[in-house]
Amino acid sequence: MAIKSKELAGMLGVSTATMSLVLNHKPGISDELRSSLLARIQEMGYGYMIKEEPQELQEGSPAPMKNIAYLVMSDYQDEGDEAAFFPPVIEGAEREARHLGYHFSIIHMYDEKGSRLRDSIRREEYAGMLVYADVMSQELKKELDAMDIPYVMLDCYDPFVKASSVTVNSQQGIYTAVRYLQEKGHREIGYVATGTARSSLLERRRYFHYAIEDLGLQLNREHDIVTNCRGAKAQEYLELLWKGGVKPPTALLVENDVLAIPVYRALKSAGYRVPEDVSVIGFDGRSICSIMEPTLTTMRIPRRLLGRSLIMLLHNKIDMKARSMEDIPVRLEINAELVEMESVCPVTWK
Repeated sequence: MAIKSKELAGMLGVSTATMSLVLNHKPGISDELRSSLLARIQEMGYGYMIKEEPQELQEGSPAPMKNIAYLVMSDYQDEGDEAAFFPPVIEGAEREARHLGYHFSIIHMYDEKGSRLRDSIRREEYAGMLVYADVMSQELKKELDAMDIPYVMLDCYDPFVKASSVTVNSQQGIYTAVRYLQEKGHREIGYVATGTARSSLLERRRYFHYAIEDLGLQLNREHDIVTNCRGAKAQEYLELLWKGGVKPPTALLVENDVLAIPVYRALKSAGYRVPEDVSVIGFDGRSICSIMEPTLTTMRIPRRLLGRSLIMLLHNKIDMKARSMEDIPVRLEINAELVEMESVCPVTWK
């Protein structure tokens, strides 16, 4: 049901004047408040109320009609619920691209090899590329470099491969989550991973081990769980684990919010309550967190900001190339924000 901007303002706890400035992209409020309100409006399903952002070109912006390709070199869209993470990233990237005078195209190449890139994408057609791949390798970098098109990787990083990227700050996000659980009294903290060979997810697990050690906690090997599957199969795996004699820790940090669903179900099937027996924290900040029972505490990623940051970094690289400046690889990290809901409760040790 459609609502009025006044009603939306009331739901978000702001004045009708502030809401008008946000919906119409008018000056008068801070960028931080504007970004926060725009993100919340989208998450609530009222994005249709936001007017199209003016396509004003700033001084130094590229001429209109230049194209940016969002190149997908991953099977994520075949994973169903995994694909839900990316639309806000794409939306943020597309808005910023239009603002800077670019056209934005999505190109799926997940069934093709990197060696076919030069045959599929012509240098004269694109000013730059955003590239999403599971893992950044020297082989992929070689193929991308050979195209002579500026590019930025999305949430994909390898310290030994010199390629610019915008990623989630996994160290900050995971460390914040573990420390939060520790402050709630938890000393037995576990981790649940899918085992997906995606660089960003492998990084999250690695930093979980770092946080546990740095905060003076001990990790039981039985609580460091890799399901090697998702959905119903992950639930079945966890049920067998917890019904088979392995007692879960008092708290679990889950690789992403989607995996928290089979974790919830498996805990319930094994006779454990969330959060009374086992507290659970997710990662990503997806909309499903607010409809889970109980609602899921999570580390929220500002995905639209992630998308806009990709374009801003790429725009800078395009400008540097046009002026024959040296291209220095840059890694820009976006912090995650702890969103407290109902899936964590304190523990009192006797």
